[in-house]
Amino acid sequence: MRDLTPAPWTRSRIARDPARRTTFYLGTHRPWWLAHSPVPLCVSAHTLAAYVPGGRGMPVAGVPYIIDSGAYTEIRDHGTWRWDEDQYGGMVYRLMDEIGIPDFVAPLDRPAEPEVLDRAGATTLDHQECTLESYLYLAREFPAVPWLPVLQGWTLEEYEQHDAMYRKAGINLAVQRRVGLGSICRRGSVQPIGVIAERFARRGYRMHGFGLKTTALRANAHHFASADSMAWSDQARRTRLRLPGCQHAGICNNCPRWALTWRETVITAIRDSERRIFSH
Repeated sequence: MRDLTPAPWTRSRIARDPARRTTFYLGTHRPWWLAHSPVPLCVSAHTLAAYVPGGRGMPVAGVPYIIDSGAYTEIRDHGTWRWDEDQYGGMVYRLMDEIGIPDFVAPLDRPAEPEVLDRAGATTLDHQECTLESYLYLAREFPAVPWLPVLQGWTLEEYEQHDAMYRKAGINLAVQRRVGLGSICRRGSVQPIGVIAERFARRGYRMHGFGLKTTALRANAHHFASADSMAWSDQARRTRLRLPGCQHAGICNNCPRWALTWRETVITAIRDSERRIFSH
């Protein structure tokens, strides 16, 4: 994975390079990248749970990384979580012992996209309550994990409702290292993302955007402290992309060289967003 030299991932609020004011975690479904990547990574809990390392053990992370719960796919496909909090928390403890401490870990949150609610037979309020309860339980029973509180909703008013639920539970999101903004990656327009993210960024929340598209980052990166995406793999699969000079079989949907190449377009989008804001 070291055949490219991407933009530095070290985050700094005062750096001249705007791309260093937002940490971007490159999504991957290959856990062994953790040992070799030159950039921060986002790995799904489902991917880590299914990883078969061939007797060599789990990779030790050499870069910052985060664990996403994979909530959208789980609820879309099954209607509910097949893990409970004790199973999940125990698994994360084991992963932390083998891989290293992640920057943060999503709880067993429940998204609020309309198709997910339909599949689950639930309301937005149901999923907001379950997300909050999961965070509170995991933070209490597995306190060594850097759990990420996640705001869920579809409209701005629903996100405000969930924020109020956290406050009522005694959680001050303004003092959290990160606050996840859920149910944003599959929206057809980037405008609602900006409206929602700006509202909470103005409150001092250090937002993390799950699965943000490049277009959404270009418009709204200045509202986020961090974001992740593995759209590079979907793009390679969709376009049957294969970079010249690649030695692997097939297309580049599992290719670290393509992932790092694609990541540079994201870094450029982040720079475009922040330069537009900070130049005014």
